[in-house]
Amino acid sequence: MRANRAAETGASDEAAGATAPATPRRLLAALALVVVGGMWIYTAWTIHDLRRQAWDSARHDALGLLGTSERAIARDIELYDLSLMTVSSRLNLPTLDGASPELRHLGLFDRVSQARGYGSILVLDEKGHAFLDSGSLVPRRLDGSDRLYFTIHRDALETGLFIGRPWRTRLSGRDMIPLSRRFAYADGSFAGVIVGAIELAYFREVLDRLKGSRDFTVTLDFTDGSEVMNTGQPTAADAPGLREARQVGPWPLRLSVFLPATAIDRAWKPQTHIVLALALLLSLGILGVVGLLHREFSRRERAERQALAARAELERLAATDALTGLWNRRHFEVSVTRCAEPAERARWALLSIDADHFKGFNDRYGHPAGDRALKQVAAVLCGRAAQAGGSAFRVGGEEFALLVRCEPGEAAMLAESVRAGVAALGLPHADHPRGILTLSVGMAHGALAPAASLQGWIDAADAALYAAKRQGRDRVCHAGAQESHPPPRLSAAG
Repeated sequence: MRANRAAETGASDEAAGATAPATPRRLLAALALVVVGGMWIYTAWTIHDLRRQAWDSARHDALGLLGTSERAIARDIELYDLSLMTVSSRLNLPTLDGASPELRHLGLFDRVSQARGYGSILVLDEKGHAFLDSGSLVPRRLDGSDRLYFTIHRDALETGLFIGRPWRTRLSGRDMIPLSRRFAYADGSFAGVIVGAIELAYFREVLDRLKGSRDFTVTLDFTDGSEVMNTGQPTAADAPGLREARQVGPWPLRLSVFLPATAIDRAWKPQTHIVLALALLLSLGILGVVGLLHREFSRRERAERQALAARAELERLAATDALTGLWNRRHFEVSVTRCAEPAERARWALLSIDADHFKGFNDRYGHPAGDRALKQVAAVLCGRAAQAGGSAFRVGGEEFALLVRCEPGEAAMLAESVRAGVAALGLPHADHPRGILTLSVGMAHGALAPAASLQGWIDAADAALYAAKRQGRDRVCHAGAQESHPPPRLSAAG
């Protein structure tokens, strides 16, 4: 039986302490979250860095391939252009005018034009007819008057080296890029065109050799966007991947390389599988350890709660009267110390209560009946104390006390309610003048005696009880209502 609200509050405090959130478990969960979260953030950063390194490496390879390819093609064009300029500079030499065809052929054409991949050099007159051929002493018949490489030099005074669009030659039937230069008479008038060509297959072979087995697509086109050739399948302009481009020397040619994103991904994505697998294994390991520790913490907390509950029960039993379920004298001595300070005591009332003629009740009806009567009295006291928000105590055999925080008027009504409640039980008592069991109540309120000490306050409540007994019992007396100096039965210190 709980004696009052204070008892319930004390029990709830103990329960709250036993079921309070476990700080170690929260710290462990937070630490696990930080570690696992940090590990996955690092994993994400590692994957991002792997991708960045793969793209940086691909860009480095692309620029290297682009530079090497540009130098190779520029060198071929320069070498072939030197052959064209050599022919142009030697055509008007007087020493070659009267030379034999063989000697003139050797003097005009070097061996560069005979290299693999290079086409023959032809010299066309002002009407576009070939009259010199590096590939034959007897010039092959060719009319190039309709070709752009001829008309552009005929119509423009200074063109320099002209690189034309790819075309299939009439002589060999191969796809080639024409290279041509204008030559003039001594007075500067148009005399004809020196034209040669480089095979597209040769350029493709050079580029294929330079890129090797890598997945690059190398494209050679004019700066106006018209394509000359490429080493792979044509790719859409918006296809995902890496693109780099560079102009070939001073000429209107451009080299570009393309590496598809799928090829770059093959360099870094397989590594992410290993990284993700390791991260997953570590995460599962950490969570497993955390789960084991969490279970151990839970087991310990259950044991601690059980120990706290057992301790609280032992403390309750030690502070509770075994017969009535009210707080015992020991608990009264602890509880009353909260009123030690006068300012606090001014808010409290102390009721000292005694069952009238109870020795005679026991002698007549026996101790078992007396115990039953005390339980019924205790039930009334407990109920009234609970309603008032106070505590009820059994401080002796038939002696009780109530400690309530209330105003003086409320304390007086509570004391009368306690007395009337027991009288209303109508417990038969043949040795009592009224024939029923009654109570005598002495009440002392801290606000009515602010100068009194704690022990003096307790003695005042006890003195009021004795006054009630002297005045005929079954009544309530207030401290200070009349002079009375009986020996004290309650004390603050026991």
